[in-house]
Amino acid sequence: MKKLLTGIVLLGFLFSFSPIASGDAPEENFYPSVKQEAGWMGYNSDNSIEYAQPSSLIGMTNFPKGDFIEKIYICDSLEATDCKRPEIKVLTFASVFTKCLNDTDTDCIDSFSIKNEDGSVISAKFQRNWVPAPVFKGDKSKFLPTGYGPSSWTLTNDEGKLETYALSVGVNGNLDLSRNPNKSNFESFFAAVQPIKEILGTEYEGPVVNVTKRGVGESRGWNTKFIEKGCQIAEKGLCGYRMPFDLEKTIVLKVRLSQPVQGWLHGRMKDADIAMKTAADNSQVVEISAKPLSVPSIYGWAKWGELPQKLKDLYPVGAGGTTRDFGDFTTTDLSSRTLLTMSMVSGDAAINEMNLWLPLLNDKAAAMRTFWVAQTIRGELPFDSQNCVRGKGFTGVIGTNAAVYSDGPPRFDQAEQSLNYTVGASHLDTKGDLFKGYYQLNLRSDVARCLYGFGSAPIQAKIEVSSSDGTPSVATTVITEKDSWLKMTAAGFTFSTPKIKVKLSQEAEATPAASPTPLIEKTTISCVKGKASKKVTALKPKCPTGFKKK
Repeated sequence: MKKLLTGIVLLGFLFSFSPIASGDAPEENFYPSVKQEAGWMGYNSDNSIEYAQPSSLIGMTNFPKGDFIEKIYICDSLEATDCKRPEIKVLTFASVFTKCLNDTDTDCIDSFSIKNEDGSVISAKFQRNWVPAPVFKGDKSKFLPTGYGPSSWTLTNDEGKLETYALSVGVNGNLDLSRNPNKSNFESFFAAVQPIKEILGTEYEGPVVNVTKRGVGESRGWNTKFIEKGCQIAEKGLCGYRMPFDLEKTIVLKVRLSQPVQGWLHGRMKDADIAMKTAADNSQVVEISAKPLSVPSIYGWAKWGELPQKLKDLYPVGAGGTTRDFGDFTTTDLSSRTLLTMSMVSGDAAINEMNLWLPLLNDKAAAMRTFWVAQTIRGELPFDSQNCVRGKGFTGVIGTNAAVYSDGPPRFDQAEQSLNYTVGASHLDTKGDLFKGYYQLNLRSDVARCLYGFGSAPIQAKIEVSSSDGTPSVATTVITEKDSWLKMTAAGFTFSTPKIKVKLSQEAEATPAASPTPLIEKTTISCVKGKASKKVTALKPKCPTGFKKK
């Protein structure tokens, strides 16, 4: 099986599909295989390959015209010869964190724990990194984190059994050598947690960044064969085999960052809470607390000749995906090509592609897999919001169990003054039961008040869920404002692509009524002196000297 993915990431050297012969949770370890017959087109919504990204530090040069990458260099430090080439203007990095070494360490995992249903918390112990040494050396003076391999953590649960978890937590960023060579920029944050079981096998290899030809230029990729074998993480001779989550237990992850990561946090999270603390030096401690979610993987095949034209138009000559061999990437005879596409998890294009495939796949999931994933997405609310969000770290949180969903933050409808979002999945799960949707939107209270010009009075919200044709959908909604976050959830709705609309409002703050001016009455008294008399009127009248009150 050969794989070629669009973009400069997620490209790996992949050969024959070889699943594990036996496993404790086969649906959890689902990964699609490629047909070996000619003339088939396949669809795959699963994008867990993104969570296997290894650490890397690379320099790139572009062609004089266009955005295509001409040359890629992999470096083990900023001092590497290839990264000091004069033609390299920008370095990009993916830094996977390890455990914090001391109380002042940053760009590291502070702690990881599990909260049980009864509220008790079990702290996990750092076991090791699954790469013996750092992949590349960072530079704290330039805010470049050292890149490690993913880590494993262990704990003893309340039944006395040992549990092992794989953590891949870190940041993506760049160092602009032309504009600001002394400080890196964190573009995004990522965190993926998964229960695992260690399995020995000579066939296992961990992910290693490599460079491969792409057209006339080059592309970055890594080995992903271990994912096809059901592994969440791997190294030479060892697989961290995926196990399912207990969906009622809460994952608590605390991370230290040397600089805040901006934007929205999205992913596979239920009942998510986020706490942030920023120090005087702008370093930040972020604690994410959330339950995992069960997410449908939608997968299947159709003969090329039987596809509707709208689907054929999505896969021209050279379209990315996974094939039998590299010849399928270049052939102009599309009726003889066999290609398995991999949908992106977010965006209008991903939603449209899934909608076109669902009728061909019986509107049913191929597998239900459990995930705990948090990632930042670029973009802000599309109205004048920069002064409301700049420099404040995470702006909001989106959690959903949908297979695909809108990219970026919720879209603002100026006419209706609402935040709109679209999610998509199959109507049915693997058992043929209706798949029930979950959506959570957390918005920082200070950001919401700034964006809408609200005062200090409590904010009110209304959530509406409607099907793609506008028909209202039944959903259970919960809205709270607590700990400086406005939290809104909708659950129990059905798919395929319902639209979620959130309206925020606030009652006018009551103006204290003016106190009535008290009526002040004056008193009149009569005063006498011999035969003379005089009346005196005042608040506190007194008779003049020599006069007596009559």
